[in-house]
Amino acid sequence: MGRYTRLALIEHQKRTQNLGLLAESLEISVVHRAFSELVDHSPEPETMVAYSLGSEQLSRSHITSEIAALTKTYPLFLVNARKDDVRPIQALNLGARGIIYENDHLDRVLTAIKVISQGELYYPRSLLSDKIEEMMLRRQADDSFTTVSQINSLTPQELKIIELVATGARNKEIAEHLNISAHTVKTHLSSIFRKTGARNRVELLKWSSYATSV
Repeated sequence: MGRYTRLALIEHQKRTQNLGLLAESLEISVVHRAFSELVDHSPEPETMVAYSLGSEQLSRSHITSEIAALTKTYPLFLVNARKDDVRPIQALNLGARGIIYENDHLDRVLTAIKVISQGELYYPRSLLSDKIEEMMLRRQADDSFTTVSQINSLTPQELKIIELVATGARNKEIAEHLNISAHTVKTHLSSIFRKTGARNRVELLKWSSYATSV
């Protein structure tokens, strides 16, 4: 993700003069835009959007609708937010890349603009850590669900073959143990590979090891 060299400022009542000056100190050009100018025209290149809340409430439907529409095209961050009205998790869930509160010191505002202009998020580290952990837990849950579904799709014969593969038995030995032909073992293994997503015996053993821990 490249650096953004242009800042489109959408203001509601309250002016944000310091924000523009700080952005320009970072060699970021500043333009004032109305919501309609950004959504009704072709995307402006290398442009990020500072959406000033002022007295507007984030909970109002027209505000959230505008933010949702803008974040589809532009990296957007909220400015002039009131700490009592806007929580970081709300802004993050709306797709905003950061949030600057109305009483933040100028050095923090400068840091926020710099970080966001480089394509990064500007939020408390604790919030980002919580979201990453949430994503990891969700992925683990999805993996567990997939594995259980895979296990349920296997026949008793296929499960027995997996157990024998885990002991190091070759196709001929499996065939003799189960009193079936080597060709039938190959057919079962093909089905097992397809159902588990394994491409060979090594991957099947890894899958089996994970599956027994679920």
